[in-house]
Amino acid sequence: MSDKILLPHIVTIENRKDMTVSGVIQVIAYDEYRLMLKTDYGRLMIQGKNLMASEISSSQNVLKLSGDIQLLQYQAQKLKSENLLSRLFK
Repeated sequence: MSDKILLPHIVTIENRKDMTVSGVIQVIAYDEYRLMLKTDYGRLMIQGKNLMASEISSSQNVLKLSGDIQLLQYQAQKLKSENLLSRLFK
């Protein structure tokens, strides 16, 4: 088991228009229809329309955005020891 301390991760959505995400390590991709964020708990994809990041704080690891939020989806983190052969023989 890893001894890594995970950042607290909280997602707050108000009326499907305003969203605050804490525990953001990195913004991987961003446009008006999709955001892909890296967190200690996996990648978080946010989809919608007219998405606009209003505040990004790298010191606080917080992202605030607004728009028409339609979908949140987490993608599990892949283990670093998982290689091509181990994925083929699952």
